[in-house]
Amino acid sequence: MKKASPFEIFKVFFIIGIQLLGGGYVIVPLMKKYIVEEHQWMKEDELIDYYAMSQCIPGIIAGNISVCAGYRAGGFIGAVAAILGLISTPFVTILILANILVNIVENPIIQNAFYGIRISVIILILITIKDLWGKSINSKFTYTLFLIILSSLLLLNISPAIIIVLSAITAFLYSRIRKGEKYD
Repeated sequence: MKKASPFEIFKVFFIIGIQLLGGGYVIVPLMKKYIVEEHQWMKEDELIDYYAMSQCIPGIIAGNISVCAGYRAGGFIGAVAAILGLISTPFVTILILANILVNIVENPIIQNAFYGIRISVIILILITIKDLWGKSINSKFTYTLFLIILSSLLLLNISPAIIIVLSAITAFLYSRIRKGEKYD
């Protein structure tokens, strides 16, 4: 994969930060466009892996995945450039708009705009699910694991953190068992 300069990484993540409305789920289609397709700093499978890992570690998903992708594109300095590029636009925007938003948030026009934004975020989440589905649910084992996890979350009210840890352990053990079968 291509390596990038810190300035180039900052610039790309600055552009992503401008477009990033809706949080971590929205970042996957944006990163796919800019990082995988346009700049070829990583493959789509790597992006999906970073996204999955970013959900499992503490912190903001968009920030976590940006640090991982920036590191992949330019090492430690690339990770710093990526997170600075990502947060600079929202940071400045929030500083400018915070005072204004407090006063207009109850305005019906603004409320309707938020409804529209929420709907677009749902669509972006569905696009992310579509991309993740094809890369993650690709065997009988992963489909079965998906159904067990879904059932556990919906019916048993088990903590997502526990589900993530148990899923990782299960997949690790399964891969070890499958690996052992191939060598016997």
